[in-house]
Amino acid sequence: MGKFDQEFDRLTESRWVYAVIAGLVFLLSLPGLFAMPVLDRDEGRFAEASSEMMETGDFVVIRYHEELRNKKPVAIHWLQSAAVSMTSGAHERNIWDYRIPSMLGAVMAALATFWGGTALFSRRAAFVGALLLGTCLLLTTEANIAKTDAAQCGFLALGMAALAHIRAGASAKWLSILFWACLSIGVLLKGPIAPLVVFSCIAALFIWERKVSWARPLLYWGGLSLFVVMTVPWYIAVQIATDGEFLSEAVRVDLGQKLVDGAEGHDGPPGMHTAALPILFWPGTILLVPGLWLAVTTLLSKHRKPSESNIDVARAASAVAWEEREASVWRFLVCWLVPSWLVFEIAPTKLVHYTLPMYPALALMAGAAADRWFATNVWDRGRWVSAAIFGAVALLLAIAPTAWVMGPVRADAASEFGEYATRVAGQWDAAWDATGIGLWPSLLILLASGGTLYALVKRNTVGLLAGIVACSLVAGVGYRAAVLPNQAWMLSTGASLSALKEVCALPEGTSAWEDSGCEGRAPKLIRAIAFAEPSLVFELGNKIILPPESTPEIPPIAEDNRPAWLINIGEQPGRDALDKLIKDAVAADRCVRLARRFAFNYSNGDPSILVAAVVEPAGCPDAGPPPPLRDAPEEDTQPELEQ
Repeated sequence: MGKFDQEFDRLTESRWVYAVIAGLVFLLSLPGLFAMPVLDRDEGRFAEASSEMMETGDFVVIRYHEELRNKKPVAIHWLQSAAVSMTSGAHERNIWDYRIPSMLGAVMAALATFWGGTALFSRRAAFVGALLLGTCLLLTTEANIAKTDAAQCGFLALGMAALAHIRAGASAKWLSILFWACLSIGVLLKGPIAPLVVFSCIAALFIWERKVSWARPLLYWGGLSLFVVMTVPWYIAVQIATDGEFLSEAVRVDLGQKLVDGAEGHDGPPGMHTAALPILFWPGTILLVPGLWLAVTTLLSKHRKPSESNIDVARAASAVAWEEREASVWRFLVCWLVPSWLVFEIAPTKLVHYTLPMYPALALMAGAAADRWFATNVWDRGRWVSAAIFGAVALLLAIAPTAWVMGPVRADAASEFGEYATRVAGQWDAAWDATGIGLWPSLLILLASGGTLYALVKRNTVGLLAGIVACSLVAGVGYRAAVLPNQAWMLSTGASLSALKEVCALPEGTSAWEDSGCEGRAPKLIRAIAFAEPSLVFELGNKIILPPESTPEIPPIAEDNRPAWLINIGEQPGRDALDKLIKDAVAADRCVRLARRFAFNYSNGDPSILVAAVVEPAGCPDAGPPPPLRDAPEEDTQPELEQ
């Protein structure tokens, strides 16, 4: 064992290991926290609902744009409200403040994985498992999105870690209390998902081992009482406040639809989660196959029979006891992983983050395999298979943001705009070229991946782990801080704000208006027609209205002297609305100013031709017809307004 390996072992044994894990996950999650725009659609809905909760002071009923949102429970909104209250305020509309609970959830998940791993394996195996979870693409990405999944992973991992310690023989009452507290928060985050993961694991262990005595500490009255006290009151309160609608809609509309059909178009075949695993678990993919291999071979191995010699009998009996203890550990991880994974594979609705609560089990399996490699210096059991899969995913991630891939993708999306296709594709290509990002994310991913594979071939323990961290860091910076935030062509809300800014139609008081340089000309409200993306609703808050009808009515000048609309003329109702608006403005001898943007709405796969229209209080200077739609540049330029 080299000097660096000895230092590594000393780190895992020290009390500073928790600080190292927390700091590492925080660093890896940081690049996208500030850089990524609000993502449609769930993030916008969650953040807006939390914002309205703070503005109204009603922390029981969940509302989105003043409408009841009876889908998910309330805990994420409480956590986001607390984070925003301590950092800025609901009026600031800083999306990164709403992402703080997700980032802390990712940190908690990694810390809980290490703590739980110490009850199952060595501290070195537990550390590697925590590192693999904390570096994987799925968790570090969810840490940058203001919704439930990273937070739920953190609390579920902590609850399962407490269960692992209880199973290892620890009988402290506080472990039972911790388990039930985490389960309660899980129920308040995503309803039945936490009980599914936890109780399917416990039930599978009961059936497999035919033993239940180890779970007796879970029946401690203090833990059970805490679960009831933490969980039941809000459900009762929200049922009363919504006249019984919450549970009915949450179960029948949200959960029920996902169980019988692909809800909101998110369907997929059985096996989709398994097929996506090598990408979502990357860069830990390099240890994933050895972990799964070790789990299967350990559970399928047969115990040795004691020989006739008394000494041999004693030794063999000790070996059998050790093997049984090790098998018990692997059974726990397999029961954590497999039952819930199968449920998500069978369910018709599929989103990649559904299986995130099982990733700590996968990470600990991989960590145990790495520990065996490091301890025995026998690097077999799937090393080359893992290396091949890791290299293939690295190549895919390196190629994806290049012009050879993104150019045809943009061109295909632009083709949806018919006669404007060539012009739109040219604008989008020019906007991407103007960022100057080029190939450096791809080169960094290839460089870090190559170094990691070299460390694997050379059996360099510390080099392999450092390479995994480097891969996660460069991929996070490259994608979440550079590539994704600059895909203006598919960020329809950014395009909307740009169009509104061009005609000085951003509502006064919004954060976007404060940076526009349009003081004194702001409309009171934006009326959106045929376009209702939640990210735009979050950006504008109560300054945007979504009229149920598509027939615009120009309000009197005394009510709003510069009324403004955002209209998606990519849909027929939007085209009809714009035609009527222009005719009404001409009839009233008022000038209409227009700005147009093209965006491909990735959340629903529809092309959007977004027109910002503002009606001036007087006629146009030349007394002619309203100005035609012109092809404005993609950048945010502020044209001179005619007086």
